[in-house]
Amino acid sequence: MMNILFFGDIVGKRGREVVRDFLPVLKEKYQPNLIIMNAENSAHGKGITYKIYNELLAYGADFLTMGNHTFSKKEILEHLNECDRLICPGNFIGQNGKCIRFIKVKGLKVGVINLLGQAQMGDYCSNPFLAMNEILKLCKVEEPDILFVDFHAEATAEKRLFSEAYKDRVQVVVGTHTHIQTADECILDGKTAFISDVGMCGVYNSIIGRDIDECIRSRIYGEKTRYTIADGPAILCGVIISIDEETKLPTGIERIQIRPEIKRR
Repeated sequence: MMNILFFGDIVGKRGREVVRDFLPVLKEKYQPNLIIMNAENSAHGKGITYKIYNELLAYGADFLTMGNHTFSKKEILEHLNECDRLICPGNFIGQNGKCIRFIKVKGLKVGVINLLGQAQMGDYCSNPFLAMNEILKLCKVEEPDILFVDFHAEATAEKRLFSEAYKDRVQVVVGTHTHIQTADECILDGKTAFISDVGMCGVYNSIIGRDIDECIRSRIYGEKTRYTIADGPAILCGVIISIDEETKLPTGIERIQIRPEIKRR
């Protein structure tokens, strides 16, 4: 059995720390053969730096997927050629970066893909379905045994639509971006492990990782704010997916959520 451990959006320093602290325990419990983390919020809530890229790899990540904040820290553009385990959205208009990377795991070739949804995501991404079709053409040459997709999108319906559209060709579709873990994990027709959103690794008492009071001042009272990441104990959200090595089909998907011991506000 192949086990893939995936962590939802890692938000800021506290998000990185909670992954660092719990990963050894999770590795012992689940015995993952492949570890993937969504890191698009890992640098103070928006983007990633080269230093943090290496930090997360040192914790145990095999690949880092991204999202709409991929290039919020411009310095990462200078290091893209060096970041051979960074996977950027394949339908991000006008930006570079590999959208699929391959790795051999237990004798099988696994392809890890990153795409953006279009709903409520602005005009900087193209149609993810057309982008996926082009990626599948590449896969005819590479001939991967298993495809894993991080579909970074706002709308639950778009995520489910994507997974249904490609369930004959993709073994795993995990949703990211909303930072809220959903309870709809399943295996579609015995073919594709799916969850609408894995959730986040970040401060629990927050607005999806951001300081609560700042959000109130900004959204309700119209104050100009600077986007302050919340501080305090963090929640960890992830999933573990099991894949049968002979059939190359998923046999299970389990949500992981570790909440901190916190006092009520």
